[in-house]
Amino acid sequence: MVDTRESPRHGRTRERILRTALALFNEQGEANVTLAHIGTALGISEGNVWYHFHTKRELVAALFDELQGRIGAVQQIDLERLQTLTDIERLLEQGFRLMWEYRFLFRDHIRWTVGLPEVHHRLVELVGEGHAFIERILARLEELGVIRLTPDERSSLATNIWIVDRYWIDYCQLRGPGGAITEEAVRAGARQILALVTPYLTERRGTGPG
Repeated sequence: MVDTRESPRHGRTRERILRTALALFNEQGEANVTLAHIGTALGISEGNVWYHFHTKRELVAALFDELQGRIGAVQQIDLERLQTLTDIERLLEQGFRLMWEYRFLFRDHIRWTVGLPEVHHRLVELVGEGHAFIERILARLEELGVIRLTPDERSSLATNIWIVDRYWIDYCQLRGPGGAITEEAVRAGARQILALVTPYLTERRGTGPG
C-alpha cells in the first residue's frame, strides 16, 4: 500500500510555493506570473513547482481556499463578545487586512469569469456571506444600543458597507500612483465604514455596557 502522507519536506516546499506565488501575484498580477517565474524566485526548477501544482489554476484555487478558511474563522466569532464600537472596528480591520494580504484575488477577479470561472463563482459566494455577516454585526450594534436604525436604514446601511468593503481594493488601485495599493490605504477602509455608521450612533457612542 502506498503511503500518501505528506512528508515534512514536501509540505514545506508546497508552503514556500504558495507564499511566493501569493507575493508575486500581488506584486505583478496573476496574469503576468508563470510557474517558471515562481520556480526562479524560489531557486527551484519549474518541474519542482509542477510536482506540487500542475497549473496556475491549482495555485490560485489553493490560495483562495486559504482566504476562505481565514475569513470563515473571522465570521465564526461569537458576536456576543463584541461590546463596543471599538471592538467592531478591530473586527473590520481584520477583514481588510485579509483583503490586503490576498489582494490579487479581489483585484484580478473580473477576467476570471472566463479564465477561472470556478474561482470567480466561489468569490461571489464569499461576498454574499460577507454581506450577511455585515447584517449580523449591525444587529449586534443595535442590540448593544450603539446605533439606532429603522428597517429601511438598516438595509441601506448594510448595502453601503458591503459596497465599500467589496470594492475598496479597486478604489485604492485606481487612486494609487501607478495602481499601487498600500496597506495604510486598505486600513483606511475600516475607517470609511465607521464613517458610514457614525450618523446612526446613539448617545452611548459604543462605550460598552454600563
